[in-house]
Amino acid sequence: MPHPIASHPRAGVVALVAVVATLVILPARADEHQHGNGSDWLVFVTGDARVHSSSDLAPQSNYDYLSADVLYSHSDGRFRMLAETYVAPDELDVERLQMGWEFGENTLAWIGRFHQPSSAWNTEHHHGQYLQTAITRPNIEHWEDEGGLVPQHITGALLETRGALGDKGGLTLAAGGGAAPVIVDGAMRPLGLFRPNVGGYRPSWSARVSFLPELLGDESMGLVLAHHELNVRDPTVAALLSANDVELDVVGAFVKLDRRNWRLQATWYDIGVALDSGQQTRHERFGAGYLQVERSLPHALTAYGRVESSDNAGNSTYVTFQRREFELRRGLVGLRWDLARSQALTLEATHATTLAVPFNELRLQWSGVLP
Repeated sequence: MPHPIASHPRAGVVALVAVVATLVILPARADEHQHGNGSDWLVFVTGDARVHSSSDLAPQSNYDYLSADVLYSHSDGRFRMLAETYVAPDELDVERLQMGWEFGENTLAWIGRFHQPSSAWNTEHHHGQYLQTAITRPNIEHWEDEGGLVPQHITGALLETRGALGDKGGLTLAAGGGAAPVIVDGAMRPLGLFRPNVGGYRPSWSARVSFLPELLGDESMGLVLAHHELNVRDPTVAALLSANDVELDVVGAFVKLDRRNWRLQATWYDIGVALDSGQQTRHERFGAGYLQVERSLPHALTAYGRVESSDNAGNSTYVTFQRREFELRRGLVGLRWDLARSQALTLEATHATTLAVPFNELRLQWSGVLP
């Protein structure tokens, strides 16, 4: 669902101008921040085009997209700040705004708007497209405005800590709680920091624990837990669900391996749904997960493939009426070429089956990071 700014007739022009300004002005200021006061700018840029085989999916033909993701961080003694702003032709939003305090060498407490820690994929990749090998993120990991089924942006408090375990291993823990999104205009809408809000936000908590075979390595495996309470503020959705409140309980496991030229990431979530009408509560359960394998090749090439699957999602009222575009199954292959320093060109081919139709998709993306 586009941000309300998209309803303004000049929103696209304003957003594109902001993208250009981001690319020109911020890199020039980065050096000053980096060397003056412990601050840093990163600007992730993306150009995307795609074509669908199904006329039932929007957009129906070519899709050209220019976006920028601006990440700012600052540290001063024990104080930390992190801000992330996403700019696109139909969206302008502050995705993260966190103020933190380092209580120990590896323990940080944050307040503000953050990415909930029980998403295995989004914890690794966040919004910067350049950081992930694939063009697309797994369907179950989609952001709220992309048709996501699980809340991803929470406003509240977050604790992150890391410690050694054994001779060379490590253990990390992240736990957060705050205001969950509400369901309005057919989708979840998180609490916005600089825009009007509809109110009625209910609590959310989430946690992730990870074992690291090597404390400073890239491999990890662990468990995630979450509980989200969603207030249904959309009368149409409330009627379809026969519920005014939705509670989601998420339990999941993940593993990430990195062995020489091979990388693997696998995740599975079991999701319990409680639909409360005020007079009765109905319970549902479905599962969803994915496996992505990557192989580094000569000439700065990376080949990858991913399979996504779900269990009982097609029988869930929450899935069926909340987001008919949810993909029950997806298979994709892709090739990424890191053609220059901090730039990549990626081609990705997909076959997927939604609750409505099966379809094929071809995507081409240029992504990069500045400075």
